[in-house]
Amino acid sequence: MVTICKIGIGQKSKVIKLLLDIFSGEPWNDDWTDGQIDAYVEELMGNKNSLCFGLFKNGILTGIALGRIKSWYQGKEFFIEEFGISPSLQCSGLGSEFMCEIEKALAAEGLSYITLLTDKRVPAYHFYLKNGFSEQNETVFFAKRIKKEDKGN
Repeated sequence: MVTICKIGIGQKSKVIKLLLDIFSGEPWNDDWTDGQIDAYVEELMGNKNSLCFGLFKNGILTGIALGRIKSWYQGKEFFIEEFGISPSLQCSGLGSEFMCEIEKALAAEGLSYITLLTDKRVPAYHFYLKNGFSEQNETVFFAKRIKKEDKGN
């Protein structure tokens, strides 16, 4: 049995376990060994504008959508920071079902958009295209690594 519902900071430990399961392997290979994941999940789930959904299969958290509500001139949007399904259940249709139910819940609350960022080189890119998302070619994502100063001076 599959259920989808909003989740909160009380499920943080389950969310961390699932995030590690999803993103520690290929193609992401995220390395959270420095302990930052606890702070990261706290930031995603613990703010007044946080909005998070969980997909539960037989009572076990197997999917997450972690994000926040953003106000915009075209209405409120749900910006997804993290979306994922347990690797053992990927490609089963659960991710598409989960996204569809999230969209229904957001529409019922009067939200206008779902937005997110993803890498073109990972399977998630094709998942989002398949689920009705359109690439916004006018938008550019910039990043700059901050150089650490040599403290020996």
